[in-house]
Amino acid sequence: MKLSAWVGGMAVAIGLATVTAVPSAAAGYPEKPVEIIVPFGAGDALDGAARVIAERLKDSMGVPFIVKNIPGAGGGKGTAEANKARRDGYTLLMGSTGALTARPLIKDPGYKTADFVPIAQLVEVPIGLAVAADSPFQSVNDIVAAAREADGRVKYATPGPGATQHINMEIFARDQGVKMVHIGGRGGKGAVTKTLSGEVDFVFVGASNYTSLAKAGKLRVLAVAAERRVPYLPDVPTFREQGFDVDVAVWFGLLTHSGAPGEVVGKLREAVSAVANTQATRDLYRKFNLNEAFLDGAAFQRRIDANVAKHAVVLKDIGLMK
Repeated sequence: MKLSAWVGGMAVAIGLATVTAVPSAAAGYPEKPVEIIVPFGAGDALDGAARVIAERLKDSMGVPFIVKNIPGAGGGKGTAEANKARRDGYTLLMGSTGALTARPLIKDPGYKTADFVPIAQLVEVPIGLAVAADSPFQSVNDIVAAAREADGRVKYATPGPGATQHINMEIFARDQGVKMVHIGGRGGKGAVTKTLSGEVDFVFVGASNYTSLAKAGKLRVLAVAAERRVPYLPDVPTFREQGFDVDVAVWFGLLTHSGAPGEVVGKLREAVSAVANTQATRDLYRKFNLNEAFLDGAAFQRRIDANVAKHAVVLKDIGLMK
């Protein structure tokens, strides 16, 4: 054999050996703690969902999954931080409808929807409307009537500008022919606090945020935007029971940066699917008054795309499109 042929053959063999020796990106994943960024404050429904899945993933994957709350800008601040993280799958985002699919259409928050790849949608929470216990409002009709009489002076709070709650209340106000003033709460808990303090007239956030305060008599829930009454607020009527066609829920799901290795994303999807579809996880969701609404990565991506398309039309219609 000629020397050149032998050298060439050895080079191919060494090359093949090198290729086969390269470890898979997901082979040792996770080898260290994984961070889950929650773009709202502790105590919000989104935070509860994150802590449920973090606990279950820790048991499944053998490393801590650490929840980090970064509230602000209606979920935009934390989502932007997740976009700055290393693209290695060790930083996850607990995303929510408005922050992920609407806020990038309103302004440049430091990320685009396409910067994230979905792992799985986990839960949904219907939105509820509540007032302080001493409020004169006893129904949604009372609020609409007050807004008509004092155009632009009725104030309400949601988690933040561009949140699903904000967008849908603006649609509701437009449909009723009234104007109301929106004030961001830096998360659902903050929005509730603004209502209790009297800074706003009512709050419109995930209904699960109200249970303890309603039970303590500090908050009165006037309506839930759901097809039927929710089990944790059985005495609260739906919007439809009061003559308004409003059925809105916020979804929460786990994502990571779209630049993360595909094998790592695949491993995360398998692990989340395995732990999410168990009775133990469902029981934990119920503890936080969360409705199980699992979608795998592909189905979650379709829902995200549909939300972006819908929000683009709605935000332009109500004058919030950038």
